[in-house]
Amino acid sequence: MRKRQLFPATVSGRDQRLRLLQIVVLIVGYLAGIPASLALDPVVGAALWSPQPAVSELRPGLAVTYDYARRVHVDDVEVLSNPVIGKPLDNIAHRTIDGKVLTAKRAMMVAAHIRGLIRFEAPGTYTFRIESNDGVKARIGGQQIWVDPEIHPNRWSPPIPLVIDTPGWYELWINYYQKKGTSALQLVWTIPGSESETHVPPEVLAHLDSQVGQ
Repeated sequence: MRKRQLFPATVSGRDQRLRLLQIVVLIVGYLAGIPASLALDPVVGAALWSPQPAVSELRPGLAVTYDYARRVHVDDVEVLSNPVIGKPLDNIAHRTIDGKVLTAKRAMMVAAHIRGLIRFEAPGTYTFRIESNDGVKARIGGQQIWVDPEIHPNRWSPPIPLVIDTPGWYELWINYYQKKGTSALQLVWTIPGSESETHVPPEVLAHLDSQVGQ
């Protein structure tokens, strides 16, 4: 039986090596859950929350509203049919094998609307990454920063540069769902002038009474 060739005989040795390297990169990226595009254009145009809230109006953490039903796409959670207000999230640093999702009372079939504010203390480019399992859609200041809509294992977004021109409070808006099994939702950032990636800390997150139950 004649053996199949990975490359045609007319392809040069250099081209063969380049193609092999491309195949290896794609395989490694797939196994690691890394999207094919490793770089995103900077997100611009994020709008300040208006009017900026007074300290007395701010509540700690992010407001979260749950719904319990089977979903297979993030568009399925645009409207929650049976909303249940949950305990606010101190931050977004969730990963579990079979435990309860975020602050919900269940471990599967969970949808969440996460609403609140995030404070940027200086102008510059803030680089975010989001881990999800399953679907997620996220916006800051009215600009979509990431969407990974369908059922998938734990995987991280590529780096997401967000350009902030004016310091202050911006809306943080996330829709998320988990079908069954493992779950994850994490939000990390690298702030201007730093090379350290950390979870977005609780002290720059808050919500307003008007955002509860959205």
